[in-house]
Amino acid sequence: MKPDEVAVGIVLAAFAATLAIGAFGDENTGTTKAGLRSWSSKEIPRAEGVLRVMAIVAHPDDADFRMGCLAVKLARQGARVRFVSVCNGNMGHQAMMPPELAARRKREAEEAGKRYGIERYDVLDNSDCSLMPDYERRVEIVKIIREFQPDFIVTHRTCDYHADHRAVGQLVQDAGYLLGVPHWIPEAPVQRKRPVILFATDTFSQPRLLRPDVMVDVEPYLEQWCEGVNCHVSQVYEWLPWDSGYQAELAKVKESKEARNAYLIRHWAGRKKNDAKRFAAVWRERYPDVPVPKYVEVFEVSDYGRTPSADDLARFAGLLK
Repeated sequence: MKPDEVAVGIVLAAFAATLAIGAFGDENTGTTKAGLRSWSSKEIPRAEGVLRVMAIVAHPDDADFRMGCLAVKLARQGARVRFVSVCNGNMGHQAMMPPELAARRKREAEEAGKRYGIERYDVLDNSDCSLMPDYERRVEIVKIIREFQPDFIVTHRTCDYHADHRAVGQLVQDAGYLLGVPHWIPEAPVQRKRPVILFATDTFSQPRLLRPDVMVDVEPYLEQWCEGVNCHVSQVYEWLPWDSGYQAELAKVKESKEARNAYLIRHWAGRKKNDAKRFAAVWRERYPDVPVPKYVEVFEVSDYGRTPSADDLARFAGLLK
């Protein structure tokens, strides 16, 4: 096993021990003042069955940016991975009209999913910028989850700049308990073993900073991730440069695949690079003998899903097949 994989295993084991003793210590970093036991992921027994992971996010490309590299890793290992965009992306452009853009973004998302190697990339037909965590949407989300029966769900926190992100995070949290209520939506079989719900990384500080419960070194998967992100042409080469003011950089992107990937990594893997830096102290404290990765994808365990064990989180991080 590679040193970085051992390191991640230690993080997960430490987190599981924290859950067992009920003490997180510093809520902003995920560290704890309690004496946590650390052990190699080799000591965690392998779980049976094929892993199922579902990202439920607001827009086509949200899952790509937040857990695209981990999705590549898990898909390579034979896991079943699905991305679900609750909105159709129809407002994310400076020129295209909403109906045409929604159809385009659906095609882009589906092609990105193929590049990642995941099972499906679904885009639901809800308009951007008007999503509400209402009863109708709750039923829609619960049916989608019950149909797939995922072990893990990744979603947004409800403290976020975008109303659609907040609404999706609320919908997933609301679904957590209801997944196991048999007489509610009886046409969709209940999920007897509720999924672990995780929040994808963000930088919001209110009501508190994200807790780095799972940190995954994703640098080995960046090139394939770029192939998927490159499919979101309407976003990474049109809308987002226009919205953020770096259209001038696009001329160099056409020079080569290397230039294109450097552009994609600079702007859309920057979160992964920044997280490696901002959580570097947490990484070093947990396992001082392993170098801090250059790029990480970070997740926080939600209280609204099943409480994960060490081997649960090791499987999610791609350490156990």
